[in-house]
Amino acid sequence: MKRSSRDYYIAFNMIQGIGGRRMLALEKQFGTLDKAWHASYKELLATPGLGEKTVQSVCTQRRKVCPVKEMEWAKKHGGRILTLADSDYPEILRTLAVPPPTIYVIGTIPDQAGIAVVGTRRPSQSGVMQARYFSSEIAKRGVPVISGLARGIDRHAHEGALAVDGVTVGVLGSNIGAIYPSEHRALAGRIGQQGAVVSEFSSRCPTVPGNFLRRNRIISGLSCGVLVVQAGLKSGALNTADWALDQGKDVWAVPGEISDPLRQGTHYLIKQGAGLVSHVNDILPPSGDHDQNSDPLSEQIAALYSAGCHINEISTQLRLPIQKVLAEISRMQVDGTLKL
Repeated sequence: MKRSSRDYYIAFNMIQGIGGRRMLALEKQFGTLDKAWHASYKELLATPGLGEKTVQSVCTQRRKVCPVKEMEWAKKHGGRILTLADSDYPEILRTLAVPPPTIYVIGTIPDQAGIAVVGTRRPSQSGVMQARYFSSEIAKRGVPVISGLARGIDRHAHEGALAVDGVTVGVLGSNIGAIYPSEHRALAGRIGQQGAVVSEFSSRCPTVPGNFLRRNRIISGLSCGVLVVQAGLKSGALNTADWALDQGKDVWAVPGEISDPLRQGTHYLIKQGAGLVSHVNDILPPSGDHDQNSDPLSEQIAALYSAGCHINEISTQLRLPIQKVLAEISRMQVDGTLKL
């Protein structure tokens, strides 16, 4: 059976140790991935960037992988595989210096570049509200919200977009058959219906810590800029910001209390030149919507919150989704019309 170019992209992506850079090196060395796939150990060893360990991995594993079965596996999990050989591969990712050769997609990746909203996995209540506020406002203006489907800020970014029926894309640090964290499987399902879940990891790839830093370049790659809501100095969100700078994208950060360790990362970014953001208009032009400051519903929420009512209580009294209450309180706080 004759294999297509996409088959070889899928097959090489299933081999441990082969990523975008090494696949480019193989194409340059042999002219096509077809020739690289059938090359001898000695021929592979002559490829710049491939050491003995990687070449041994290719020679051992290529007998065990089947791109057709991999496509069937992806379909079983509600997804499909796109490669650089496919016309519907996202153009925005093709512009990267080293685009992911193969991606697994559940849903539909939007043609429009989005805005990445990222941050700590352990946010404070203000961080949660800000993530939901910015994401919902970005989505309401028709711009996709991109994040990493992780715990914390990522989750609330996706939920903020979903709450207003916006488009959002979750980029996984695991393969599509092993959603991580597992408690986000239902959230991933909703994202797949309203946007896309994306992964570059094959069915053979285990979920390891290095995956999450690697996927950050795709989060940034699908975006025109990265907003860091709340992050410590060692947060992976700063890695996403670094990728954005490498890719020539904008970086923004939300400031906070100077003594808060979860704001040290965002303050660092601002010191390095990131845009200081206190309102969605600092990222996107005004949408022309009605003045929410004079909205009677906003006034009711503000009155109850100022009176000491818990968010759940406000949601019950006003018969509003808790996501809407959170987003509205956060909007008024960053506007300065409601004090913390």
